[in-house]
Amino acid sequence: MELGGSEKGIYFVVDIIGKIDRLKDSIVLKSYVNSLMEKGRVAIALNLSKVTYIDSGALNVFIYSHETLSKKGGRLALIEPSEYVRDVLEVVGLTKVVKIFPTEEDFTHALKNP
Repeated sequence: MELGGSEKGIYFVVDIIGKIDRLKDSIVLKSYVNSLMEKGRVAIALNLSKVTYIDSGALNVFIYSHETLSKKGGRLALIEPSEYVRDVLEVVGLTKVVKIFPTEEDFTHALKNP
């Protein structure tokens, strides 16, 4: 798994590449998100367009991030999950509580037209 990121509007977008399938990956991702929150970021988007697999550890990080950001008055968004990743998100109910944008263009459009 590789991580990178950039600011886009009010969001900090975390670009994730590869599989999130080891405990180490989940720890690294959670640490990255925590460091953003420590810097005062309360709107974080995870770009999942290049994520090919997620396990329960990744789901725990998504849920943790959503709950922690919500408590701070912020929000988590997920961008462009593959069909497989979206199916997993639906099974666990994350699609009901976290805003998911089918494409990066949809995310950008939503930022320009709140």
